[in-house]
Amino acid sequence: MPRDARDAQDANARRFAELEADRSIRALVFRYADAVCRGDVDAWRATWADDAVWEIGRGPAEGIDAIVAAFERAMGLFDSVVQIALSGEASLGAGGDTATGRWYMQEHSCTRSGHRLLYLGYYDDEYVRDEATGEWRFARRELAWLYQGDPDLSGTFGPPPGYATA
Repeated sequence: MPRDARDAQDANARRFAELEADRSIRALVFRYADAVCRGDVDAWRATWADDAVWEIGRGPAEGIDAIVAAFERAMGLFDSVVQIALSGEASLGAGGDTATGRWYMQEHSCTRSGHRLLYLGYYDDEYVRDEATGEWRFARRELAWLYQGDPDLSGTFGPPPGYATA
């Protein structure tokens, strides 16, 4: 095969890998948000790598067990949560088994005390492909808060009081 044809074939294979990674990572982000909405801890857990890190502003949760415990504590504050992944993109790493991305999110919730809240922000993500299944998982998610408060936007723009900035 001529070199130009091999180069074109390699470029096409790389582009296909990028498109497939983007599709799979989008599905991962949507499965995460769906599990939040349903309060499905097992489905949410399945989106994470075992050695992942989750940071939402109160210090990192490191490792799957700590991440799930932090999620359960956070979800215990609410009667209902609706999380919507708004927009984002992912970029495949050079080796093809890692990627990075940013996803904007909106979350509507009702606390156990009856207070309705709106959260706006984005996640800066790192992903890793699971060696056994080939599926993408979160290796790291770090939330940057844009707004937290009443749905009429009279609340706090930026991180809530007591939360670290990204």
